Amino acid sequence: MDGIWPFRSRVHPLRRIASCLLLFGAIIGFVAGAVTPASAISLIRDAETEELLRSYATAIFAAAGLNPRSVNIYLVNDNQVNAFVAGGQNVFFTTELLLEFETPGEVKGVIAHEVGHIAGGHLARTQDAMKGTGALAIASLVLGIGAAALGAPDVGMGIMTGGSQVAQRNFLAYSRSQESSADQAAATYLEQIGESAEGLLEVMHKFSGQESLNTPNQDPFVRSHPMSSDRIGALEARLEKSPYRERKDSPELLEAHLRMQGKLYGFIKPPAQTFRKFPLKDTSIKARYARAIAHYQRGDTEQGLREVDALIAGAPDNAYYHELKGQVLFENGRVREAIAPHARAVALKPEIPLLRVNLAQAMLSTEDPAYLKPALEALQLAMAQDPEITFGWHQLAIAYANDGQEGMAALATAERFFRSENRRDAYIHSQRAMKLLPEGSPGNFRAQDIFDMVKPKHRGDYIE
Repeated sequence: MDGIWPFRSRVHPLRRIASCLLLFGAIIGFVAGAVTPASAISLIRDAETEELLRSYATAIFAAAGLNPRSVNIYLVNDNQVNAFVAGGQNVFFTTELLLEFETPGEVKGVIAHEVGHIAGGHLARTQDAMKGTGALAIASLVLGIGAAALGAPDVGMGIMTGGSQVAQRNFLAYSRSQESSADQAAATYLEQIGESAEGLLEVMHKFSGQESLNTPNQDPFVRSHPMSSDRIGALEARLEKSPYRERKDSPELLEAHLRMQGKLYGFIKPPAQTFRKFPLKDTSIKARYARAIAHYQRGDTEQGLREVDALIAGAPDNAYYHELKGQVLFENGRVREAIAPHARAVALKPEIPLLRVNLAQAMLSTEDPAYLKPALEALQLAMAQDPEITFGWHQLAIAYANDGQEGMAALATAERFFRSENRRDAYIHSQRAMKLLPEGSPGNFRAQDIFDMVKPKHRGDYIE
């Protein structure tokens, strides 16, 4: 999808969660029972942010013995500084965390610390409890527990249960020994890849000194991850011995990080707030990116396009500037004009499936039969690369229907609802796909798989 996508809708600005808990780690505990679907939270997709986060995390995962391809990274639109690992190898970052931490080193420090908890076995019960649970349900559960722990139990239970009873619910803050262990593991991983742990130390300094405050005045971070001068001192001692302590982020990586922050800020914050934060006298790339998006968000299409064109003129090979231009044009009804910038984005970053979905959406929206085959091919490739792009399945269903392939359209629709954790509609459309697709065909087998995973366990489960 163009720019930043809500996980289940295309409505801007992105939705926020009323209350959550800063975890900078993971929930340890066991929860049985249903979890409210994603209506309580907003997971978003943005190719630029995801690519950058994965560039930070891949080497750290490998240093810890994890297969980077097996680790999923999710963005949660929320106004609390928050990061957590849950349900196995699922890493969640809130948008506010990415806006708060000004350097790649700080985010890398957070990632390395989280991996330290995984490697230390601190998450074993969570992984078992959430095994097979979708990302939307995991994030809903974690943030729901956080809301309850922060004194909003009604909000928390609403996010978590949706009318079902939670059989058991535990929230356990990490112990100081676990925190220290994760700190030291993080320093080890960063040393192994030739990075400094100075960023992690900076994060700790930002939250130090709050343990002396009364509980209502403490940042939630302190409640879930107890701070101490001993932890900071131990990490400082470790850094003194590190040959990489003074190593800094490259100017190119720092610029990419700041650019990502400008993009998030422009999409998530109200335009008026963006213009206050980044006045015209601020000519940094971060500010210019944020203002370009704010103009578009405010409905000032022409000014937004002028700002984007200026960015492209300065960096013609930046795929995400072209992506943004395509988005501005597409969402203002200039569908045919949107195809060229989206095609340019794909040409510059052919390995990014979200960009292919953008292009295919623009092609299909022209309703020009000449674009049907290339759009279908682009979507088939994109969904093979990243089957979690739920909106991509919707576009693929449209393409198959336009091509007269009703069985495959039903299957794509079933995939869309299955990956959105809408079991009822996934059940309905997988049944339809099974009837329409030839028995023994790959599509029929996949429809059966979805049907088996979502079929009701009790009579009347899907009766409203």
